[in-house]
Amino acid sequence: MRKRMSKLMALGLAVSMAGSTTVCAKADVIAGGEKWSQEETADGWIKVTNEGGETLGYSKDSGVTIIEQDGYAFKDLDKDGELDVYEDWREDAQTRSEDLAAQLSIEQIAGLRYTAKDPGADAEAFEADLNNNVRHFLGNALARSATDIVTEEVNKMQEMAEASEFGIPVIPSMDPPSKYMHEMSGLALAATFDTKAVKEFYNDTAKTMRSIGVFELLGPQADLATEPRWSRASSTFGEDPALVTDMIKAAITGLQSTFDKEGNDLGWGEDSVIAQVKHFPGDGAAEGGRESHNKFGKYNVYPGDSFNTALIPFFDGAFNLGTATETASAVMPSYSIAYDEDEKYGELVGSNFSEYKINLLRENGYDGIISTDSLIMEGNAGNVPTISVHGMDGMDSQEVIYQIIKIGIDRILMPDFGEEVPFVQQIVNCYDMLVEEFGEEAAYENFYSSAVRLLREYIKTGAFENPYSDTEKAVETIDNSGIGDSFNELGQKSIVMLKNNDGTIAQRNELPTVYIPMTYQAATQGGMFGGSGTPASWSLPVDEQIAGQYMNIVTDTVGEPGGTDEEGNAVYTEEDIIRAGAEELTECDFAAVFVSGPSTGNGYDSETDTYKPISLQYGEYTADSESVRKESISQGVVEEVVETPYGPQTNKTKEDRSYYGESTVASNYSDLELIREIATVIPESCRLAVCVTASNAMIFSEFESEADAILVSFGAAKDNFLPILGGQTEPGGLLPIQMPADMETVEAQSEDVPRDVECYVDSNGNTYDFAYGLNWNGIIDDERVQTYSAEPLTTPETIS
Repeated sequence: MRKRMSKLMALGLAVSMAGSTTVCAKADVIAGGEKWSQEETADGWIKVTNEGGETLGYSKDSGVTIIEQDGYAFKDLDKDGELDVYEDWREDAQTRSEDLAAQLSIEQIAGLRYTAKDPGADAEAFEADLNNNVRHFLGNALARSATDIVTEEVNKMQEMAEASEFGIPVIPSMDPPSKYMHEMSGLALAATFDTKAVKEFYNDTAKTMRSIGVFELLGPQADLATEPRWSRASSTFGEDPALVTDMIKAAITGLQSTFDKEGNDLGWGEDSVIAQVKHFPGDGAAEGGRESHNKFGKYNVYPGDSFNTALIPFFDGAFNLGTATETASAVMPSYSIAYDEDEKYGELVGSNFSEYKINLLRENGYDGIISTDSLIMEGNAGNVPTISVHGMDGMDSQEVIYQIIKIGIDRILMPDFGEEVPFVQQIVNCYDMLVEEFGEEAAYENFYSSAVRLLREYIKTGAFENPYSDTEKAVETIDNSGIGDSFNELGQKSIVMLKNNDGTIAQRNELPTVYIPMTYQAATQGGMFGGSGTPASWSLPVDEQIAGQYMNIVTDTVGEPGGTDEEGNAVYTEEDIIRAGAEELTECDFAAVFVSGPSTGNGYDSETDTYKPISLQYGEYTADSESVRKESISQGVVEEVVETPYGPQTNKTKEDRSYYGESTVASNYSDLELIREIATVIPESCRLAVCVTASNAMIFSEFESEADAILVSFGAAKDNFLPILGGQTEPGGLLPIQMPADMETVEAQSEDVPRDVECYVDSNGNTYDFAYGLNWNGIIDDERVQTYSAEPLTTPETIS
């Protein structure tokens, strides 16, 4: 192991301690001091309460003892009997992190710079990672467990970490969405146009996460959904820079700040979670809507010259909160390459390898954690058949990791896919590579600065004082708090009413009678986590018990199964439904058909190696209009080695990604068929309401004229439609994105420019534009609309 840099000398640091110090015995006997007391919790860890100071938590089996100074209790994390600066909760986070970072070896810092795979998946692997000084873990699988199991496992992890040389706690993190975010999409939250509600939503999320010992959320998404076909639009707060900026401020403040009972912002505290905002510098300008997790979607393009517009939610929002925590603690670069033929946005490599983009952050004052996205590496050492190592083709994993470390990224978020040389060791190797290229001082500064940033943000959360979870409190917070009810209310607020002929959706004193057609679910295979799949079935698209609270339900009858599977078992088919009869339908006030937005694939056919259009309509679409590019903006290079009489020769050709002339049709075209079927089945006295769950923009011309009412949800649970359909809740959501008139305008718009499509005008003359929505009285024109209806911003105000 490399010799540790002295904490008194590294980079000129000096440490001075004052006051009397007493080392207290282990907590075999529960005792206290002048200004503190301690007790053993039901979970077995020791809770220390300082009068007017920080609450501590430690394990009596970890080797940690209590140091008393000036009457207060402190954890002796490095077990040396002295109060180090980093152990002193009275010091600020920057000072503490500098002290600890200066004591760490290069190997220990390398471990901090790595995020390991889910600790809930493999206990032996977790212990090995811990011994390799890893402290940041992705906890998605663990978080799927029951609350009491999660807290037990997290507490075990923390005890093991606390027993290590410096007692650095584990920082579990989590990807949204999860059961702790109640499956609420960013686009649904944006449709409320209510920043206060969004702040409360994320604060409730932070409380649930902290209750189970999770300290970091890999979110929220600050990308502008400027490309209407982009599949990740549902996770954003929409396409308008001003709205997204305000929503990002609210979300990060809700995550990072702890609030008192009066709602005052206390800054970092016991309910605080690190926000890792993503994906810098914005990933929404996806060429043709293709997603950059994939090679075929690796380019963002800027035909509208609006690269800077995507920076607004980051620099004016995430990094300029105007609240107690000031800035997002962490940021995640995008996978994509910012394409320009002249490389005006730097070398044509993914953001995690782009010196230009990382310098854009640092040179404009951002000093938080920069962490790569997951799946940034895949394959064995020396061979990287990547998912998303865009622009690094031909490099082995060590070369790729060196590029990441060299440009100043602090942490590499990647699962270990069985490299011959473990990734942590490859990070250690980067130190020698830096020394060789830049010298010892620059190499140490690279590692030391990253350690300071990482430790500083971890210290802010209070994890060094108390990383342990209280199971009883966690169960109360998650299972019994009623947070789910408040989330349902928010989901109802997010639903947008686009059309409402003659008060089809109206306030009612009596329950309406509503026909809800059953829908067919095809058989499914077992998922990636196992399971036997589900058989084909017919069912109501909503919970019948909940629906019954808001309406009298008329529905269909399911006949006998008309098909057989491979083993000869009877199975349901799409023909096994008996629709409600005319007599029943005559008694209905309206029919409510539930469908999903069109799904037309990811823009690439891997079997034929052909680029395909991503369509926003259900029916067949052929991309052959004048607005379709006959040549793609991005022009990658394809290398082919051919044998010649003079030896091997490499031919380079441009890779055109155009889909001109190609066709596609929605895989859920049956949803459009269902709308049209029900429109012909119901009598004239029974109106038709269509309830659409959409993940991004869509084209309404295929069915709008046949519907009396249209409601759109951008990710809230389908049951949230029910109070609105039943006339108990007034719709108030607004469109956070434009709805295009047709695919011609989608092809004509620029991927990087917000709000630039020709919007659909319905049969009532209403335009489905950004910030449009109806309530019981008609078109909404409230303060929200007036605040955000101005022309879109184009450039960040806080950077030059």
